[in-house]
Amino acid sequence: MAEGIVIKCQKCGQKLQVTDSSLIGRKGRCPKCGAVIRLQRATDTRATGNEEQVVEVDEIKTAEDALLRIHKQNDVAIVSFVMSRILDQSNVQQLGDELDALVDQHGLGKIVLNFANVTYMSSAVMGKLVSLLKKVKAADGQLRLCNIEESIYEIFKIMRFDKMFGIAQTEDEAVMELMG
Repeated sequence: MAEGIVIKCQKCGQKLQVTDSSLIGRKGRCPKCGAVIRLQRATDTRATGNEEQVVEVDEIKTAEDALLRIHKQNDVAIVSFVMSRILDQSNVQQLGDELDALVDQHGLGKIVLNFANVTYMSSAVMGKLVSLLKKVKAADGQLRLCNIEESIYEIFKIMRFDKMFGIAQTEDEAVMELMG
């Protein structure tokens, strides 16, 4: 196993090894009990035997001008929007292409779309979300939305998207639903 920083789950005591020190301070999931943990140095940094497990938190490379940022937490892809206002038709088209690429190019099956940065979006984005949902379902995957601003959520309810999509209040809840 690669050299790394060993941390300990506060819930179950599982010792975990992180090989990328830049992940320290980020949240992750314990692969043993599923508890949300913040990746930080444990007081006991000695890992023994087969107790070591690697916490997989990977950044997925995207284009420099991408509208989405993607990182994986175990087998769940967490996708965040870069822009807060998605209005321009060219941005909507680019967003649609990037959403399609989640399944087509990156082969992601469990996806959380985090709307925390989004304060306004055009109705054309709704069509892109429906397309993504169909694509994910056709690939036997799962999709959850989270952190949707109240005014956007009201539109989702009017359009019955709250019935069509799995929607969680927080990223942690959405990830837990897909991991469980």
